[in-house]
Amino acid sequence: MPSRHARLIGLLSLPVILTLPTLVAPASATPAPHLPTAGQQAAPAPNIVYVLADDFGWTDVSTGRTNAGHPSDFYETPALDRIAREGVAFDNGYTSVNCTPTRAALLTGLYAPRPQNNIYLVGDLNRGGDNTLLKGPAQGRADGATALPNDAKTIGERLQDVGYTTGYFGKFHVTRTGADIVTRHGFDENFGGTNAGDPGAYHATDGHFHTKIGPALDAYAADYTQDYVDRNIKPYSQGESSAALDALVGTDKHVTDALADAELDFIDRNKKDPFFAFVGSYAVHTPVGEKQARADLLAKYRAKTPGSTTSNPSYGALIEGLDQNVARLVDRLRTTADPRNPGHVLADNTVLLFSGDNGGVEQFTDNGPLRGQKGELREGGIRVPQIAWSANPRLVSGDRVDHTPVYVTDHTATIAALAGVPAADRQQLDGADLRGRLNGSAPLERDALYWHLPGYLIEGGRDQRPQSVIRSGKWKLVYSYEDRSWKLYDLASDIGEAHDLAAAQPAVVTDLGTKLIHWLDEVDAPLATLREGKAPLTFTVTGSTYADDQVVQRRNETVVVQPGEEVPVVLQAPPAAR
Repeated sequence: MPSRHARLIGLLSLPVILTLPTLVAPASATPAPHLPTAGQQAAPAPNIVYVLADDFGWTDVSTGRTNAGHPSDFYETPALDRIAREGVAFDNGYTSVNCTPTRAALLTGLYAPRPQNNIYLVGDLNRGGDNTLLKGPAQGRADGATALPNDAKTIGERLQDVGYTTGYFGKFHVTRTGADIVTRHGFDENFGGTNAGDPGAYHATDGHFHTKIGPALDAYAADYTQDYVDRNIKPYSQGESSAALDALVGTDKHVTDALADAELDFIDRNKKDPFFAFVGSYAVHTPVGEKQARADLLAKYRAKTPGSTTSNPSYGALIEGLDQNVARLVDRLRTTADPRNPGHVLADNTVLLFSGDNGGVEQFTDNGPLRGQKGELREGGIRVPQIAWSANPRLVSGDRVDHTPVYVTDHTATIAALAGVPAADRQQLDGADLRGRLNGSAPLERDALYWHLPGYLIEGGRDQRPQSVIRSGKWKLVYSYEDRSWKLYDLASDIGEAHDLAAAQPAVVTDLGTKLIHWLDEVDAPLATLREGKAPLTFTVTGSTYADDQVVQRRNETVVVQPGEEVPVVLQAPPAAR
């Protein structure tokens, strides 16, 4: 049997789920740009902007388009609402359970169990104490770093190869040093990215940001001036007095605003070439508190009537600050002439993708009706708002809600395809090309989506234990390694995962369980082991098992797992097949 470091893996797939009918375009929608007719030269390679919001939950937006009609009635996101209306809103958008696995998957285009990735959680896989039944394997690199390997080929490198100028802005996290983002990971410029998982503090002090934030962003850390407030904050503020905004003058710059400044400067300097701007927003990750909020937004949310769910003014200020800077970004694209596409603005040949990196943290937000939160494989931990937008309907055909389940590696594959990365190079990626979903021209023909977490995260109100998951059509099947149990949920009727249907639907469990086992075998997924000092596990199997990189068909066999050995997936055959 080849080792898990040597095997080649096939691409994953998801089921086709029809989109909603196209709605009547709102009056405020941007008119379709002039497009080439027969005989005219096609538009050049599109610019691509990716905005990844940190800890941004499924219901943290005030639109209902990305969350099946469950918007926040306290937090306000007018810019995201607008691009969700003008673009494509995905209400089955998925990520990994927390920051590092999502970022590693998005940057490399590879799923967590791949040996080139091997990142599942922030920190390590044993965040449950020393007395858990199982022990998670080592993750990350051989030196213990939860970072991309030096030889990983990132989406930045793939786009550099086809002529793009690439810029990174904000949180990177899966690197050993900030310098590696430029020297090893495919970005020509890096403003703010380091190995840190949070900003330390959101405001600059004396023209410098916290040491967790890369020093290049200090170029945009000067205090607010009247001119800055008039040009960059007042036009994008809603429900705030001019006096409250003027009071910002002379105060410390917020990192969210500084990132927007750096992004827009990068676009202005590089618009003569195709550009890729990856925006890793620090918002809305902790620290969350009054000191971290921009003063005008904090005052606005303090004065608001609380909503029907969690209503945290400091968190709301971070959300709306991020939203305002999405508005600034879109406005710059709409109003800047495109030197590569005469007679057009940049928005006519740019695709903007937005996603959260994992579910919201229940301390600050309410993921309901989803169950769970950041760090868990329940829907509230892995389902997030996702939006695609362009002013060009040939790139993104707008005013649509798409119910297709999509995962962040699909974004990687789509960016590569949009940029013209050769098909042979794109075949190395795990994700699916979503261009047919963005312009409404083709369904996504896939069978299932998979997750694997061979460790523990038991803290902060979370209780995530070793599990593997498959989502196929309406079904979500969850395998728990500690008790070798299967749970089945119908997400079409039970989005809150309240009713386990495994006993009532044994054929579905067998079908999806078999697919999950085969996928684990394909990717050579490492499993948790029985902790030293625990009693051996003994059970009888008629059916399939997966452990130690092997699928074994068994008939009335007794399996004994000793301490230190991998605890297998066990799929018992239905009684009729025994």
